[in-house]
Amino acid sequence: MRVKSKGEILATLDGRNRLGGLGFMEGMWKYCGQVHTVRKPVRRILDENVYREKAVRGIVILDGLFCEGTADFPHCDRTCYFFWKEEWLEKLD
Repeated sequence: MRVKSKGEILATLDGRNRLGGLGFMEGMWKYCGQVHTVRKPVRRILDENVYREKAVRGIVILDGLFCEGTADFPHCDRTCYFFWKEEWLEKLD
């Protein structure tokens, strides 16, 4: 999968940098235009805000792409994989 360009992704986001409730994190921009392998589709997540499991669709994890901290939490060591909406990706043949 190729991560779409910044312009293509911005066109999908609302005023809070979200698409369907899923945020596009600042650390994800550096992967625009790059090609990566899908590690796995995401079918269920734990919503930590309400501590409930939720079914999701149209989201994948790309192999080796994970959060290394944010401006709000620069020293976070959780190393969470980014969640990618399929709308932010282009399938390659």
